[in-house]
Amino acid sequence: MSGLLGKLFGTGPGGKGGGKGPSPQEAIQRLRDTEEMLSKKQECTSYINPALFCASSAALQALKRKKRYEKQLAQIDGTLSTIEFQREALENANTNTEVLKNMGFAAKAMKAAHDNM
Repeated sequence: MSGLLGKLFGTGPGGKGGGKGPSPQEAIQRLRDTEEMLSKKQECTSYINPALFCASSAALQALKRKKRYEKQLAQIDGTLSTIEFQREALENANTNTEVLKNMGFAAKAMKAAHDNM
């Protein structure tokens, strides 16, 4: 069993332990392989009615997938809100800078006008 775990996680024989970590593509593929293996094992070790098992398993997986997608959408919404906040803050800072420059310019003009009186 430890040989299988070593292969899955890159720490045993056949793995790349010790050196640079696996690439994201390698990790994704290993996770897919593991998921497939566990799904097959789950099907093989079920002692309940196969038709009922497949229907309930598929429904449960669909619900889990839906929850994952909802969580991803919430994360995306949060990220978009943060980006929008940062953009608005930068736009406001830029506007404030321009206003201050123009006010400084106007103050200099007023001083020059008063000096000429």
